[in-house]
Amino acid sequence: MSIIYTRQVVGVDPTDADGGLNLVALSQRFRRLTVLGALQLPDAAAEAAPSKVSAFLARHGVQGARVVACLPRESVLVRFMDLPAEAEKRLAQVVGYQIDSLHPFAEDQVHWDCTVISRQADGKQVRVLVVIAEKSRLRSYCDLLRRVGLKVGSLTLSAACLGALIKDRIPAVALVACVRGQGLELAGFSQGSLCATREVPIQPKDGAAERFDRELHSVRSVLDPGESAELPLFICGEAPGAFAEVLTGATALPRPGPRLTQSADFDLGKYFTALAAAYAGIPHPGAAAVNLLPVEERWQPTRGLRGPAYALGVAAALLGAMVLGHGWIENIRYARALDREIARLEPRAAGVRRESQEASVLVTRAARLEDLRDETWRKLEILRELTHLLPDGTWVDEVQLGEGTVEVFGQSAHAADLVQPLENSRYFTQVEFTSPITRNGQDKEVFRMRMRLRAPQGL
Repeated sequence: MSIIYTRQVVGVDPTDADGGLNLVALSQRFRRLTVLGALQLPDAAAEAAPSKVSAFLARHGVQGARVVACLPRESVLVRFMDLPAEAEKRLAQVVGYQIDSLHPFAEDQVHWDCTVISRQADGKQVRVLVVIAEKSRLRSYCDLLRRVGLKVGSLTLSAACLGALIKDRIPAVALVACVRGQGLELAGFSQGSLCATREVPIQPKDGAAERFDRELHSVRSVLDPGESAELPLFICGEAPGAFAEVLTGATALPRPGPRLTQSADFDLGKYFTALAAAYAGIPHPGAAAVNLLPVEERWQPTRGLRGPAYALGVAAALLGAMVLGHGWIENIRYARALDREIARLEPRAAGVRRESQEASVLVTRAARLEDLRDETWRKLEILRELTHLLPDGTWVDEVQLGEGTVEVFGQSAHAADLVQPLENSRYFTQVEFTSPITRNGQDKEVFRMRMRLRAPQGL
């Protein structure tokens, strides 16, 4: 008996804030990827939307496929953190201690997830992507997807998915503008890893070009000076009129690698981000695995049970061959008894598997808590001190912890007033701004400051 290894994924990407969706069905057979088909829903809330989705899934035989959906960019907050390499072993716990300082919402009003996107060459630090979304917006979006008949297994960030798909097709340092109905998402990539993402809305149209230049400067500031001198700009989708001038020199994203097969009429530019979402559902190196959907709500396809089913079939065939020598009557009776026994034990076996999975989760959590006791608290205490010292009206976008220094990048109503409380701290000294203070579109002062750590006796 031969077993054909095939995996199917449906990628979903929102096209605008009015409920428009793009769907792409992707199939992997061994190492070959095939685009089965694509569907555009201008209005997912329309009465005919569920029937269109059902027909699309049935036409391509992907009713039981895993669904990976990208969240609307305006619904999430994206943060980047530099942490010590040893924090990767218990990343969720370490980020959890700081999550309240990364968003303006109440503690119980958000879902968040994080993943390591790059590591320093010396192995001392890792760069972490943190994605945060309000629970109310997640519920609303999930309800929309369920109404059209999609069983979602993952809610993720489109820029993170895009990076894995185009990593080997663009220069090591590049910018990508993903166009949607209400604006565009500007993503920066360095050495193939996502390093910045900004939302640039179209409205009001009069200031669209100015907003684009401001966000472009913000993304450039994240890169090293040598990297940001000449940045190639790629575009995904058709540039709207408000951004036509600033995107004149942009190049269309190149076609993904040779392993991907698509039909001649497939509009790659139109469905690129939906294709990236489907690609993220297939495990592969370099994917930034972010999933904001709560664990208990993640739908998993039943195809994962094929392995045990095949094993059970092989065992039954062998047992059947053993009883052939006892005659046809004995063979039939034994087969029937075997079927009854399998049917009787199957619910018990399923319960044992569930209990084994739950026990494994508990053991893993206990091990993490035990390891946490031995963790050095010095850098976490520094981050907690920043939380206490920075006044209301100040948001911290990034914190970089180095050898004896701390760099803070954020927004404040009065950035100049931050120096004195930090100087008075028992943790910091030599507080200084490393770049001029600027203002963003929310009339906040954008600042970047650096300070040295005092002697570590109190840490």
